[in-house]
Amino acid sequence: MNWERELMSWGDGWWSSPLLDQVIPWLTHLGSVVAVLLFIVSGGILTKSRKLFYRLLLLYGIQSAILYGLKYLVGRQRPIFFLELPSRISAGPGEILDPSFPSGHTLYAFMMATLLGFWFPRYKIVFVIMACFIGWTRIYLGLHYPTDVIAGGILGYAVTRLFLHWVDLKKPLN
Repeated sequence: MNWERELMSWGDGWWSSPLLDQVIPWLTHLGSVVAVLLFIVSGGILTKSRKLFYRLLLLYGIQSAILYGLKYLVGRQRPIFFLELPSRISAGPGEILDPSFPSGHTLYAFMMATLLGFWFPRYKIVFVIMACFIGWTRIYLGLHYPTDVIAGGILGYAVTRLFLHWVDLKKPLN
């Protein structure tokens, strides 16, 4: 969408900085598959619950199936290929092999934030802010359009809430 390209080009003029260009490529991976798997393994170890571990793996599988099904169904190219923005992903590990819509990092960040907010409601806003930040890093890096990030956030939250409704994940943490 043209408005997204214009917004990203406009934002590049005021939000870019050399410090962020060095830090953001690393922070964005807080929403990566590796971070999710560490989250799942840590949850299983800390609670000593195989049941929780397997349920978190199931949630991850469901989220991934929806994510990659949509990515390849829609087939939207990433903005980095269209925008004339400087590449910021060279400062850290980057992946741009799969389609853009929706943002997987944002989806996984909202999945983890929703779970953590469910288990620790007192800090829910902190988890949501972190997930939003991870989504913004994807736009900052030119890897996703704003609608990719919004869709990833909505899916990550909604699918996790539905999962929590059907599957009891609270008991192992009590």
